[in-house]
Amino acid sequence: MRNYLSIMGIMILLLAFPSCEKVIEIEVANAKEVIVIEALMTIDRQPFTVQVSKTTPYFGASASNPVSGAVVSIRSEKGKPRYFVEKDPGYYVLPKTHALAGYWYIVDVEYEGIKYSARSFMHERVAIADIGFTYFDGFGIFDSGYKVNTFIRDPENTENYYKIKYYVNGKPTTNPGGFSLYSDELFNGKAIGLGQRSMVFKKTDTLTVELQTIDKATYDYFSTLESISGLEVLQSISPSNPTSNFDNGALGYFSAFTLDSKTVIIKDYVAD
Repeated sequence: MRNYLSIMGIMILLLAFPSCEKVIEIEVANAKEVIVIEALMTIDRQPFTVQVSKTTPYFGASASNPVSGAVVSIRSEKGKPRYFVEKDPGYYVLPKTHALAGYWYIVDVEYEGIKYSARSFMHERVAIADIGFTYFDGFGIFDSGYKVNTFIRDPENTENYYKIKYYVNGKPTTNPGGFSLYSDELFNGKAIGLGQRSMVFKKTDTLTVELQTIDKATYDYFSTLESISGLEVLQSISPSNPTSNFDNGALGYFSAFTLDSKTVIIKDYVAD
């Protein structure tokens, strides 16, 4: 009884005094518009594309506005620039152009007298050797289903980075786990299965796995994007943006990549 009264006394004292917590005031940056650029080129897809828009300087803070009238070009390190054509507002294309692995490429976007540039290295293509599945029982808020392993042989003596995208029944996955990132720091030169963590698939799904061999700048961009899109953003006291390889304050990224893909029906790969 004495212990009970002591606890009650402490609770009354806590309620009697106002909270001593310090109110944290977040300094919000000026919401000026900034340029956002997404530039993609690969050996296996045409045309090369660049999207240019304006947005506020917070990741995901507002919808972007297409930027028309920019001068967009691409070149190899020692080559001449080739210029894109604006197909739709803010969407620039360069058809009938081929890229080669083993070279640096530079994208230049000039708008309102400012030039934004980014470099990306195109690595040799790494092939998908096989695909396998592991059943996940699920628990709590996590659904049961099949997780995919993408088997590759990582090239020796080169620093490689990978991004894997998933398409279900012909449509790209839209949840936060719609892609996976890997660095070969721990498996350089080895055969390995690249496991996928956050999504599960149904036995009846037709799944396309797209393996992109990317450079470090692209890996860094999507790594920071993955972090601030996840639970970490709930704990952040200020907004942030993914790491960009464009200069002059532009957001976004330029990725010159090679790819391989494989499409399977999951039920053909798992036991009944």
